[in-house]
Amino acid sequence: MKASIRKAVDGDRAAFIEFALQLSRFNRSNHDERCKYDDYTLVVEAIQKKAGETFDGRDENTLILMAEVSGEPVGYALGRIFMAEPTADNGTGRMGLFDELFLDDRARGMGLGQMLMDETLAWMKQQGISRVKLHAYSWNVHAKKIYERNGFREYAVSYEAFI
Repeated sequence: MKASIRKAVDGDRAAFIEFALQLSRFNRSNHDERCKYDDYTLVVEAIQKKAGETFDGRDENTLILMAEVSGEPVGYALGRIFMAEPTADNGTGRMGLFDELFLDDRARGMGLGQMLMDETLAWMKQQGISRVKLHAYSWNVHAKKIYERNGFREYAVSYEAFI
């Protein structure tokens, strides 16, 4: 089986949206049951809309990469370049955001996650970006391991409580 990474093309829109939904379902399945009080069908609709807008709005500050195995899409990465808020006390200016990474089950363990990360970070570097952020749920130990292997370190911690 041949694994490869390529830039998304117009024909990838449906696969990109489906993978964004699969990422949401994966995350949702790992969240505390107390987080699941909402109408998930509305969440799905919102994700479909946002993913479609993200895909259609690709520009020089957005990179969508598709992972393939034997020519079939099996996942994606989404990278963005943005301007940090002028009030950011931890640094302003252009920054990278490694926004999303998803591989379906059949593609895990093949090195595609690393390949997606390498290509996204190389693109950011080519754009003059020297600082990249990403967000990971605390329960997602597999994602945290790949991020830490690539030099990312915990920087900010988010807390929540059920009251």
